[in-house]
Amino acid sequence: MRIVNPGREDFHIHSSNFSDGLNSIDEIVQYAGKLGLAKIAITDHSQATLDSDGIGKKTFRSIIYRWKNVFNKVEVIFGVEADLLNRDGDVCFDIQGVESDFVVLSAHDRVFQNKPKRITEAYLNAIKRYHKKIDCIGHPDFKYFAKDVDISQVIGAANDYGIPMEFNTGNLLRGKSDLRLLKKILARANKVMVNSDTHVLADLKYNRAAGFEYLEKQGLYVPEH
Repeated sequence: MRIVNPGREDFHIHSSNFSDGLNSIDEIVQYAGKLGLAKIAITDHSQATLDSDGIGKKTFRSIIYRWKNVFNKVEVIFGVEADLLNRDGDVCFDIQGVESDFVVLSAHDRVFQNKPKRITEAYLNAIKRYHKKIDCIGHPDFKYFAKDVDISQVIGAANDYGIPMEFNTGNLLRGKSDLRLLKKILARANKVMVNSDTHVLADLKYNRAAGFEYLEKQGLYVPEH
């Protein structure tokens, strides 16, 4: 297993500008600078989740092309937490019709249109169809799908296309990770991305740190001194 972001990088963060985060992009970036982060991705939920959850338009998505970091030297990427929609592997990649350069592909129970037993088929089809666009498989150990997903097949497909599997440290702390699946991911995935799934500033500070502590206890990570 290779951790693709072992340093000061976090690639799963939600804002209040476009989805269900509590803090604005500007607040997140300023705090990321205080924490010493070098690179972050603002990966707000896709339009499918926004519609499902009744989250109305707050800011026109096209404004991201005018935004610049005027606060510090943190590199900021605007991405999306794309939604796996169905067994055919259809994916919602956009927010307000605008797609992003960085994609975390996730499955959410309130958006997935088929029965949970179809989730493995959905992942495999999506990875086959869109592997060039997917930068990470988000929280594949999510408890809702745990008894139905064949995680070995999903890991195999991700490995074949060089896609990292996510260690979602926020889900671990909130009790939403199936530890059996997580251990398989950490044991078999060629690449793992350790992300906070930040929704409040405290997540940005504590979640990844807790995740690396977990990895260290499992003998999978040795911190640099």
